[in-house]
Amino acid sequence: MKPVPIAAAVLLLAAAGWMAWPAGGASQPSGAAAGQGGSQAGGDAARAAQWPPATQEPAARELKFVPLTPVDSGGSAWMSMSAARENGDPRTPPIERDAEPRSAPTPAQLADPKAYQQYEEAQHTRLLGAYVAAAATELPRLQADLERGRQAGIPPEQLAKLEEKIARIQRLSAQIIKDHPQMQGHVTRP
Repeated sequence: MKPVPIAAAVLLLAAAGWMAWPAGGASQPSGAAAGQGGSQAGGDAARAAQWPPATQEPAARELKFVPLTPVDSGGSAWMSMSAARENGDPRTPPIERDAEPRSAPTPAQLADPKAYQQYEEAQHTRLLGAYVAAAATELPRLQADLERGRQAGIPPEQLAKLEEKIARIQRLSAQIIKDHPQMQGHVTRP
């Protein structure tokens, strides 16, 4: 089949659909003219039920004015972004560095795979020891928060989340100490 007759058939169908589409009521015959025996008011009601209103009635909605927060318009946005990129955002908390800096592997450790594996194990043990020490200091604080929450009447669901967090920290600390007995001095039992 040639493309021209197909295009002509599609165009003819589109034009027929366009002509058959109701044009807002001007070209639509009323119910009486169409032989349905209904009144003009019935036709308007049917059209109103078919199409929802475009907008709400102005009396039905009420405007609410919300105050905006003050904006420093003394400088342009790009100047503010540039200053934040160079100097940081003053609202951010400071970055905490490790008390003891991480030691880099020596050239001899880098050259020997077994020595480098020992270096990695020492770093991992150091990390686990830091976790156990942090858990020992944070668990009493978390338990005090839990008790304050109970006294303040916090919902039991929220308290259960904190209890689960405390239990997970205790389980992981106990597992680390079980696997690495040399870290026994880092933990305190509740």
